[in-house]
Amino acid sequence: MNVLQLINVRWYNACAYYAVSLSRALKRRGHKVIVAGDPLSPPLLKAKAVGLMVYEDIFLSYTSPWMIAYNVKRMRDLIEREEIDVIDAHRGEGHLVAALAKKFLKRAVPLIRTRGDVRTPKSNFFNRYLNSALTAKVITTCEVLRESYIKNLRMPDEKVTTVPVGIDHDFFSPRESDTTWKERLSIPEGNLVVGMVGRLSPVKGHQYFIQAADHVLKRLPLVTFIVCGEDAQISAGQLRDAVRIKNIEENFRFLSKVKDIREIFSLFDIGVVSSVGSETICRVALEYMSMGKPVVGTEVNAVPEVVRHGANGLVVEPKNPQEMASAIIELLRDQGKRKNFGENSRSIVMEKFTLDLFAQKTEEVYLSLLD
Repeated sequence: MNVLQLINVRWYNACAYYAVSLSRALKRRGHKVIVAGDPLSPPLLKAKAVGLMVYEDIFLSYTSPWMIAYNVKRMRDLIEREEIDVIDAHRGEGHLVAALAKKFLKRAVPLIRTRGDVRTPKSNFFNRYLNSALTAKVITTCEVLRESYIKNLRMPDEKVTTVPVGIDHDFFSPRESDTTWKERLSIPEGNLVVGMVGRLSPVKGHQYFIQAADHVLKRLPLVTFIVCGEDAQISAGQLRDAVRIKNIEENFRFLSKVKDIREIFSLFDIGVVSSVGSETICRVALEYMSMGKPVVGTEVNAVPEVVRHGANGLVVEPKNPQEMASAIIELLRDQGKRKNFGENSRSIVMEKFTLDLFAQKTEEVYLSLLD
């Protein structure tokens, strides 16, 4: 198939990761994939870097009437020139332009809307018409989003399907704890390590992670907690202040962006997702799992679809540091359970969340529309 992926995201977030990873995986399966989006945007730069064909002569995030007309013509010409079989739009602006461009095509080309944005789809006439009449299929990244489309837009069950993201299990594979980083971070010999990775934003629930750590350390003092992520809506300095107030700074290590995140993951005995929202893709939980780590995660969106409670991790109520602390303590005290959960994490990734399976499930959707 000749597949056009529309990725007009202004930063490299989870939705961009989903689209670029899907494009790479489809290419590996022998399809011709073209990635289109805003010029010099992070997703397109990433797509170029991994060897994907990129089309930049389009400005999908600009929604003035003149720019929409310009984009519609450019997209129509691209679809005709490259003989595109399927269009997959990963954001609303690209979705609208593709729907308009289809009106000027000489042949029928199915349009798919892939949705990984946590926001509930707007329930109005235009959005219902766009998704029901002008769109062949909606793919959601988790069941929570699928249910929101069915409920809010009154779409039939069979028109909305969930395809969870895949992870590069060869890249994120189990490895020994990185001794260089252990020394650099001055992690005491014998301490267990509990870590979380993600941008520093309130939605990621760092404050609850810190509160949970305080509860843990009152019962198990030989634990080091790692927070790794770049400043966003909050700063590492603010989190350090919160740790200092609780007098547990000796047990915390803060890191910003690192060159190879796998080196940090290798230090973890437990990976934590403490989010209070977002996580409709939950890439970080899959990265923990692919590296053979047990996971403690909050019951938010895709997290309980990825982390199987009692099998490879423990799922707790969001904004509940006491419950999170109890789950962390349970795993810290039971080395056998940590080992078993970690092995199960890796097995679940190999069974359900490989890149090839990700591409295969999406490919099946595309082919069903062509048939």
